[in-house]
Amino acid sequence: MTKKVCFDELSIREYPFILGDNPACSCGAPVSIGWKYQESYSRNLDLYEYTRAERKEKVQRLPVQRRAQILLNAGYSLDQIASATMKVDEVKKMRADSLKASGLGDRAKLLLENTGKLPKELFTGMANLLVVKPTKSTITARSA
Repeated sequence: MTKKVCFDELSIREYPFILGDNPACSCGAPVSIGWKYQESYSRNLDLYEYTRAERKEKVQRLPVQRRAQILLNAGYSLDQIASATMKVDEVKKMRADSLKASGLGDRAKLLLENTGKLPKELFTGMANLLVVKPTKSTITARSA
């Protein structure tokens, strides 16, 4: 006797974009999704699989201009976006200072110079902390 599992319907929920606080973005204000979904609907799984776009294997990163436009369209002001950007920059600076104080940054730079690479399991998502960028005291806003 063989057991069989079948799927028939796919439930989809759409969540709103909100102003995020994750300092891992390269520059600008981070975008997150909210907790409460805006819309929910169901689709036939076979039809969905047939009509959906091809998936790309690598992670998609939104350029800073696109993130700013998403946040403006979501109702955030330029002041709110600029404030979030400055908070993210401050957190990045504090993390870089902490990394320097620990001496780990010096060891990582030495390892990078000697081998040309960093251990991926140790520094995934942290590579931008090794290069400290000067912070700006003013923010230039551009409209899309």
